[in-house]
Amino acid sequence: MTDHARQTLLDTLPSSFESGPAWLRTLRERAADTLRARGLPTKKTEAWRFTPVRGVVEREFPRTHGADKPEVVSSLPSEVEVRSLRAVLEQEPELLEGRLDLGGAPEHFAALNTAMFSDGLWLDVPAGVAVDSPIELAYEGGAAGVSYPRVLVTVGEAAELTIIETYRGASRAHLTSSVVEIDLGRNAKVNHVRAHENPGLQVGRVDIRQAEDSRYRSTVVTLGGALLRFDTRSLLEGAGSECQLDGAYLVDGDDHVDHHTLVEHRAPHCRSEQTYRGIVSGSATAVFDGIVVVHRDAQKTEAHQENRNLLLSETATVHTKPHLEIDADDVICSHGATVGSLDEDQMFYLRARGIPEDLAHSMLTFAFVESIIDRVDHEPTRARMRETLLARIPHGDQIRDVI
Repeated sequence: MTDHARQTLLDTLPSSFESGPAWLRTLRERAADTLRARGLPTKKTEAWRFTPVRGVVEREFPRTHGADKPEVVSSLPSEVEVRSLRAVLEQEPELLEGRLDLGGAPEHFAALNTAMFSDGLWLDVPAGVAVDSPIELAYEGGAAGVSYPRVLVTVGEAAELTIIETYRGASRAHLTSSVVEIDLGRNAKVNHVRAHENPGLQVGRVDIRQAEDSRYRSTVVTLGGALLRFDTRSLLEGAGSECQLDGAYLVDGDDHVDHHTLVEHRAPHCRSEQTYRGIVSGSATAVFDGIVVVHRDAQKTEAHQENRNLLLSETATVHTKPHLEIDADDVICSHGATVGSLDEDQMFYLRARGIPEDLAHSMLTFAFVESIIDRVDHEPTRARMRETLLARIPHGDQIRDVI
């Protein structure tokens, strides 16, 4: 029996797609055909070799209906149109043609989402509109089951938007397979905050398409998870566009978190920067795999990657692989990764000032990832993330008193 034949999740694929506009049926059929031909990832799939998905793809998950559309938990600005994907596809499907699967034909879990999602949200910001208050989306998982949340964000020329996504509350027997797509027009700006507070099983993907002079900034904070695999892909298609990807993760117990990034420089004079920091303890595993691709026409590119990790136990594991693929000659690019323990000089400095060793250890651990959390522009979200982090670090109450 092949690995493909054991993938129970594929048994949920419909034999045919009868509803929806013709172009959507084509997308769903193409995604389903890809899955049937190639299957979901296994240990033999290079980009997934450190992600233990066998126990997920071979498990039977009941379909959780009604969970594909996140809840909007903030006040909606009048300038932004927020609609149900299902309603738009039923009433005005032509508005979404060419906007789904904007990153190209999906594979693996993203293809499964395309084939299976039943609803979702479409956030549309008209040209020239600068939205002052963030739009907050909450995903509340449930009992054993599988859900396929989907969000499409379209941001017009010179428009600005902040999105805050929070994933939480699912049991360790619930699988969330999400897709978020963000399309930035010329000179548009998007600040995207994503908080993973979900103890269950989560596979997520964000695709970003950037036009000329657009700015995209992402801050991802991951606070554990039985299994989390999160892919971010940004396509810098317009000259002068910029992308900044920041991430922090705190993993303990036997949790597994896996962050993959892909930034494609397809036009000249673009800039990207990636900064990820992680703390790994217990028997947990963390993975970071970052790729920057600079195409031949993308001259005057500047791209930087950094991944730093703290190992707090002998049984914790980190796999880190930032790398560059450059096909242009006029570029400034760098990448680096570290895996180590707390700085002995910093420990000595704190101990010399009368701070007990265990408290000094916790203070340095907190400071290591706080610099990423401090980049979250939304104060309530930043404060909640900081409190959650303090609750999971020994002596968090004492640290709170001095920060």
